[in-house]
Amino acid sequence: MVDENVPVVGIWGQALTSMYRVVRVDGKEACDAEVEVCVEDSVNLQVNGIRVASLTITPADLEPFALGYVVCEGLVRAPEEVLSIEVEYPNVNVTVKAFTGDEADLWMEIRSSGCVGVRAAWADIDDPIESDITLDVDQVFRGIGQVNELARLWKSTGGTHCSIIYDSKGNLVSYAEDIGRHNTIDKAVGKAFMKGRKLNDCFLVCTGRMPAGMVAKAYRAGIPVIVSNTAPFTTGIDLARRLNMTLICFARQPKMTIYSKPERIQGIKKQ
Repeated sequence: MVDENVPVVGIWGQALTSMYRVVRVDGKEACDAEVEVCVEDSVNLQVNGIRVASLTITPADLEPFALGYVVCEGLVRAPEEVLSIEVEYPNVNVTVKAFTGDEADLWMEIRSSGCVGVRAAWADIDDPIESDITLDVDQVFRGIGQVNELARLWKSTGGTHCSIIYDSKGNLVSYAEDIGRHNTIDKAVGKAFMKGRKLNDCFLVCTGRMPAGMVAKAYRAGIPVIVSNTAPFTTGIDLARRLNMTLICFARQPKMTIYSKPERIQGIKKQ
């Protein structure tokens, strides 16, 4: 019973949430209430004038999103190859050193989350990631626990995912929220790159499920460890194992499941 839609002012000139009047039901009792709901918008990502993706997104942090996306999807190999990013909403225009469209199959792939983007082939990724990072088990739990503190939109709406990047000592590097779990990785990675940060000594905490597409994003960003509070898919596990990455899922203190490269996690004892 939605009878009113009042926009809430957000950053980047776009609303991030809207207020709705609703009827809340508890058992057989009902009352009028007002709730905050995430805005779902869409942007067109263009690289050197070529549209490579149309994505549903939370309309914030679009510059770091674009930077993270072109690296995490393999359209460029490093952030240094990106020359400029310009937002002309709803278009996000990225200029890179070299791109003709041949670098990516521009068939619009439907991801496991329902979003669309370039068809990035992770079957061709063969080089294992190189990193000497080790993490104490308590660092992992502290990292996943901070989601509840940092995910402001999630706390007010229940409608977003969150990704957080920490260094090997557990210090916060960057974080992002979005309606799409893939987008949160792009945004968090882009924010870290904008700080000039290399990520091979970092770990990534996510609230989303872990198919191969999510694992591949972290790999291309150089991140060796992924922690999620929910489930993996077979493709994500197989890719993480092939690429020497540590994949941890169902991480909720005091429990977690390590699907690959468990030796990076210290402070645990196998029975």
